[in-house]
Amino acid sequence: MEKAYITMNKPKNIKEFQALVDRYEKITFKEIEEAMEMKKDVTAKALTGFGSIFTCTLCVAVIDDKDEWTTDCEKCVYGGSTNCCKNENEASYNEICVAITAGQLFEAYRARAEYLRLTYPQYLKRRVNEPMGQARSRKPVGR
Repeated sequence: MEKAYITMNKPKNIKEFQALVDRYEKITFKEIEEAMEMKKDVTAKALTGFGSIFTCTLCVAVIDDKDEWTTDCEKCVYGGSTNCCKNENEASYNEICVAITAGQLFEAYRARAEYLRLTYPQYLKRRVNEPMGQARSRKPVGR
């Protein structure tokens, strides 16, 4: 498997990346269940903007031309076109894509956050009293 590409330039969406990882870690099981009751086929998109350049907060932050909705992926923390969902990033991305139940989506969000914290620590703030590279518990919240 290819290594995740990390851009040499300072990404334009670091703040959004930090917020997205925090969202993946803080979203509750109950929140996912409620969203699934309303929109079964677009739950991940509704909760986090996942899966579309039009709703992804990372993509929206690097839009080059707002009239054409073209993104400049080289300015993204992932460093290139669709790097968010390929190479090393593909497995955790796909977990979210294929999640059918609230439990699967909850676990997929936690796994994606854990993976991103370990792979891109230079863009994330450390938590108080937490050494670099230590991941949070994946225990469901709100069950």
